[in-house]
Amino acid sequence: MLRSLTAGIVLAFAGSRANVARTILSCAGIVVGVGALILVVSASDFGQRFATAYSEANAGRPATMEVTVQGRVTDRAAFEQDLVRAGGQDISIYHRPSQVPSIRSGGSPLPDVEFLGVDPSLGDIRRMNLAEGRWFTEADTESLAPVMVVNEELAGALGDLTRVQVGTDRWTDVRVIGVLEGSALDMGWYSAYLLRAPASEELLFGTSTGAQEQEESADPFLMGDMTTYQVRIDPDDPAARDPWGEVFSERLASVSWRWGVEERDAVMAYRTDYAEEVGEVITYMSWGLTGIAAVTLTTGLLGVLNVGLVTVRERRRELATYRALGASRFTLFVAVVMESVVVSLVAGLIALAACWALLAAVGAVLGGFVPLPADVPLVIPASGVLVGLGSAALVGMLAGIIPAMRALRASVVAGLRE
Repeated sequence: MLRSLTAGIVLAFAGSRANVARTILSCAGIVVGVGALILVVSASDFGQRFATAYSEANAGRPATMEVTVQGRVTDRAAFEQDLVRAGGQDISIYHRPSQVPSIRSGGSPLPDVEFLGVDPSLGDIRRMNLAEGRWFTEADTESLAPVMVVNEELAGALGDLTRVQVGTDRWTDVRVIGVLEGSALDMGWYSAYLLRAPASEELLFGTSTGAQEQEESADPFLMGDMTTYQVRIDPDDPAARDPWGEVFSERLASVSWRWGVEERDAVMAYRTDYAEEVGEVITYMSWGLTGIAAVTLTTGLLGVLNVGLVTVRERRRELATYRALGASRFTLFVAVVMESVVVSLVAGLIALAACWALLAAVGAVLGGFVPLPADVPLVIPASGVLVGLGSAALVGMLAGIIPAMRALRASVVAGLRE
């Protein structure tokens, strides 16, 4: 059997080389069908990776909640402990200073700069695409000067990032350690992320005396005091399946007395990421594109089948001669099927090369208009290669079975008389 199989494969390659015009004709439909299938798989893979990266950079990784407390939190440490007890895996303060600082770099202060106080763990909650530098680490909390990360627009306006100063009633030198790429979650055109640390406590929360006077002089709820945190929970947590955050809010409201908030409805939470919506859209698009590619590939299969049937009819004398010289029926069957498979694989390789060149060109053009994340290149994934070549081989095999069976039913004597 192995000898017949080997002989059939050899005859298949010989037949493919001997009938170049027929081979090219058979390839045409397969090239289009396999190419469409490879592009569909590549586009689906790229779309999923790009949408995931965009979602994680702009709205947080899966199961990210924003928790807001209307009112004064008197014990922030207890509040953060309860965020963890409620299911938070990573938590970060998300605090806008009540008195917006000014910022400058050796010149006049820049207007309309939005500041946000955060913790290093925000980098675990959201994807931080840095244009240069790095994100905060726990070691930065020990810095004697406030530490800051700015977005690209603010970095361009500041110019020299080694001379940056911020302040309310006096100027304070700050360390700018990173520049973030533009994001839909930037609070404004100019955005600065200030690390919560002892060195930045006054900038974020004001002086303790001022805070105490405000607490004594007015109702904090009416004054609009607000505490906001970003929290990432387990995607399998029941609270993650509640987009309105009622489950998570109820967990916190039951212990709100621990951190000085008596009104249960003062605690609000909602899910900020849209990973599930993105996944559904990509799935529907993939199904539609796969259907189109399958129709195209089926058309190619019918083309190869038609050419195969014509070829068998034209090669009856050749096939009868092989039989007369001692070739077994299995050898001829393998020869006809493998010839179809060889043609389809050649077409698959041509389609793969064409798709690679097309995606490289599209990626270069797209990169000039849309900044792609470094870890989201527009390339053919391994699954695209396997699906493309695998479908080409399968189509070739299916398209070769019927012609092979017809070739075996042909009379040897009638074939030799032609």
